[in-house]
Amino acid sequence: MRDRIILGIDPGTTRIGYGLIKKTGSKLELLDYGLIEPGRENSKFSILDRKLSGIIKKYKPDLAAVEKLYFAKNKKTAMAVAESRGIILFILNQHGLKIMEFSPNEIKLAVTGSGSSDKKTVAHYVSLTLKIGKISGPDDASDALAAAIRASFERGSPR
Repeated sequence: MRDRIILGIDPGTTRIGYGLIKKTGSKLELLDYGLIEPGRENSKFSILDRKLSGIIKKYKPDLAAVEKLYFAKNKKTAMAVAESRGIILFILNQHGLKIMEFSPNEIKLAVTGSGSSDKKTVAHYVSLTLKIGKISGPDDASDALAAAIRASFERGSPR
């Protein structure tokens, strides 16, 4: 049985959450999680490229799960997140990763059993699923891990 490394990404404007899990059979194991903070300056996309590419080169995931932009009250924020998502998808594609996209509700439903769960509940279920203590830091990382967990439910070859 082949291990599968799954990268989850929660896109944002100034913070991008990432989480990596290893799936062996039905067992999930936490590899890493954290934030990429490219900032707001003109070089933010090159910073994002360098940092995300570094994570990909280090862990060599064969599948990436990216949260879709679902809803934004502020059009300016929605556009900024859409720009980040576009760059993220481009970077993942450059590295030859299979990409899966899920809405926040699809991720919440798969991880918690309810598509309307709040972020605290998602983080709790991510911790339970991965058999780890509390996830430290902002919820961007636990959301990224939740996306990776959602992708782990897909069957078939990652390529």
